[in-house]
Amino acid sequence: GFVLGEGAVDLDLSAAASTVASVTSSSGVYPIVASGASDSNYEITHVDGTLTIGKTSLVLSADDKTKTYGDTNPALSYSVSGFVNGDEVGDLDTAPVLLTNASTSSEVGDYGISISGALNSNYLISYVEGALSVTPAPLQVTAQDASRNYGSANPSFDVVYSGFVLGEGAVDLDLSAAAS
Repeated sequence: GFVLGEGAVDLDLSAAASTVASVTSSSGVYPIVASGASDSNYEITHVDGTLTIGKTSLVLSADDKTKTYGDTNPALSYSVSGFVNGDEVGDLDTAPVLLTNASTSSEVGDYGISISGALNSNYLISYVEGALSVTPAPLQVTAQDASRNYGSANPSFDVVYSGFVLGEGAVDLDLSAAAS
């Protein structure tokens, strides 16, 4: 609305814009109030605007875990990146849920750890799955001591197992041990 090539620098009193929103304001829409401009040659109308504060990205990652075959699953945990303004895990409105389909009797291999369900109105939350690695249980095979007389044939040799888990035994081995 300026005329005669005039501009903001020609006003008797410059305009200002302000909002109640601060760096710690939650996501949402806030008014931007225009005020202060005056000049005897202009009838000034102040028109307010809006400040839209969007959600900040937050990444929740399931921590990778390891367990030995036959052991109970370890406690599942997660890490977070992207918090601002001093926010921390306790500021989540709803904590995430961590799940794995691995169990005490899961065979050696890798099993996914899913993470989901966290909520906070100021964050756009994304998730990174983890893995639970099941490693072999230690099993010791010991040849039993034996004796024989000189000139006699060797006796049959036996082995003893130590370390089976989950009620398993020698019959559960893919290949039996032998002593010779």
